[in-house]
Amino acid sequence: MKNLSIVAPYLGRARNVAILGLVAAILFGCASTTPPTVEAPAAPAPVDTNFVHATATSFDSGMVVCAHPLAAAAGRKVLASGGNAMDAALASLAMLNVVEPHASGLGGGGFALYYDKSADSVYMLDYRERAPKRMDRTIYFQPEDTLKLVQRMGGTAILVPGAAAGWQQLHRRFGTRTLPDLFADAVAVADTGYVISEKQAAIIFEHVEDLQKDTLQASIFLEDSLPPIAGFRITQPRLGKLLSFLSKTRLENFYFPPYSTEVVAAIRSHGGQVTESDLNAYQPVERKPLRVKYRDYDIITTSPPAGGGLVMLETLKLLEAYDIKSMGLLSPEYIHTVSTAIRKARTDGSAWIGDPDFARIPVDTMLSPTYLTQIRDSLPNDTVPQKLAPLDSIRAFGPGNTTHLVVADKDGNLVSITQSLNYFFGSGVMVPELGLLLNNHLADFNSDTTSSNPIAPNRRPSSSMAPTIILKNGEPVLVIGTPGGPRIPAAMVEVILAVLEFGVPLNEALDLPRFFPAGTNLVYETRLPQQTLDALAAKGWKPYPMEPISNYFGGVQAIHFPDSGPHMIGSSDPRRDGAANGY
Repeated sequence: MKNLSIVAPYLGRARNVAILGLVAAILFGCASTTPPTVEAPAAPAPVDTNFVHATATSFDSGMVVCAHPLAAAAGRKVLASGGNAMDAALASLAMLNVVEPHASGLGGGGFALYYDKSADSVYMLDYRERAPKRMDRTIYFQPEDTLKLVQRMGGTAILVPGAAAGWQQLHRRFGTRTLPDLFADAVAVADTGYVISEKQAAIIFEHVEDLQKDTLQASIFLEDSLPPIAGFRITQPRLGKLLSFLSKTRLENFYFPPYSTEVVAAIRSHGGQVTESDLNAYQPVERKPLRVKYRDYDIITTSPPAGGGLVMLETLKLLEAYDIKSMGLLSPEYIHTVSTAIRKARTDGSAWIGDPDFARIPVDTMLSPTYLTQIRDSLPNDTVPQKLAPLDSIRAFGPGNTTHLVVADKDGNLVSITQSLNYFFGSGVMVPELGLLLNNHLADFNSDTTSSNPIAPNRRPSSSMAPTIILKNGEPVLVIGTPGGPRIPAAMVEVILAVLEFGVPLNEALDLPRFFPAGTNLVYETRLPQQTLDALAAKGWKPYPMEPISNYFGGVQAIHFPDSGPHMIGSSDPRRDGAANGY
C-alpha cells in the first residue's frame, strides 16, 4: 500500500471522477511486485468490460505500430515520404525516447529484427546493455540488503547503455534517410513538449516518491512537486539538444567526451561502477536469429541473450502436438495446457539462458523433438505439479517496463524492435546535463553466481524480450512484440495462438483476457469467468487476480497480414498507450 500522505494531496487536486478510479487501480492493482501466497481461489472480482478496446487499422502501403501516437505519426511521416521500414523505426524510436522516456531510450538497450524482403533474410542486432569491465561484485550481496535494492536501483544497477550504438548500426546497415531528418520531429517535441495521457499520469503517480527526490526529474515530470493529471505538458529541452547533436554528428559520440564524462559522473555519484573506458569500448553484436517451424508457419525471433524468444518457441513447439483449437479459446483445458507449457519453458530458460559469449545455451536441445516429447510425456494433463525440473527462475513478479514497435513498408521490409530501461524510470538516475534517464538492467542478472546469468564483468544479462516475425510460404503473416518483463513470452504465445489457431482478428486477440503462470499461482485478468477459475483451481492452480485489464500483462504492438482483405492490419494493445499509423 502506498503512503496515504502521498495520495491525499493528489486526491485533493483531482478534477474528475476518472482520476479516482486511477488512484484505486494503482493502490490496489498493478503496484504488487511480490509473489503472492494464495491458498484458495480468489473471490469473484467485479468484471469491468468498459475499457477502450484495441482497434484495427488497415493500410495498403506502409504502417508503424508502437506505444505512442506521436511516435507512430513520426514513423508514418517517414514512410509516406519514401523512407523504408528501418528509417521509420528509427524516427519512432527517437520519438519514443521523448514521449515515453520512462520506458526506453538512449539510456537503455534492446534487440532488433529486420526482414529484408529483397534478400529474403532476417538480420538480428543485439544492443543489450553490458556490465562494466571491472566490478566489485561483493557490493551486490550485502546481508543487510535483504531486498537487493543495490541490484535494482541507483548507480549500482546501471549497465553500459547500448541504444546509441545500436541505432547507429541499424541506420548504417539499412537506413536511407539522414539521421537529422529522422530525428527532427523528436527534437521538436522535446523542445515544445507533449501532453501526457491518463496512463502515463498513472505511471508518474506510482513513482512520485522517487521522482520527488531528484530536483531535475521533479521539474520535468511533476507539477509543483506533485503528480500531474492527464493533459499536463512535459518538455525536455536538454534531451532534445542531445538528440539533435548526436543525429548531426554520430550517435556513437554518446560514448565519448563530453557525453561519456557526464554519463559516468552521474553513475559514479550514485555509487555505480561504469567507467568511461566501458563506454568507449561498447559495441553492439550481430547474432543469428532463431527460426523454427510451427505448423505451416516460420517463426523468426531473437536468440539469447534475448531469451524470451527461446522460451516462446519452446512453448509453441510443446503446444504444437495438441489439438489446441478443439479445446476452445480460453477454456479451462486451454488455459491449463498453455500455462503448463509456458511454465515449463520458463523453467528451462531460467536455468540455461545467459550471455552466449560466456555461457553454453542448449538451444537445439530445448527445441528438439526428442526433448519436447519427453516433456509432454512427463507433464500431467489434469493436475498442477508443485515443482518442475529444468533441462539437465526468471522472476515471475518482477517489473517489466519496456517498449516495442513494428513497421512494414511498401517493399515488404519488416522491423520488430523491443528495447527498455527495465523498470519504469530505470535506475532512477538521470544525467543532469542531458536530461536522460539511465537503465537498471543489472537487475536482470541472477543473484546465483553459479547460474548461466550471473552478475559478472563484461556480460550482457539475459532478457525476456522477443521481437518476432512470422512468415508463411515466404510471405509475412504477423510482426509482433511486447514489453512486460517475464510475461513477454506468455503474452506473445496467447496472442499468436488466438490469431493463428483460432482466426481471431488481431484487435480482438489483443483485447482477450490474459493469464500468466507464476509457479502454481495463475495470475489473471478478472474478465475470465468464475466457472473457468473454479475449474482451474480444481486442477491445482491458485488463481491470483489483477485488474480486468492490466499493463502487468504487457503492451503488444503488431501488424497482421491476413490471407484476404486489406494488405496489412495494425493494432496496439489497450493495456498501454499506443497507436497504428500508415498510408
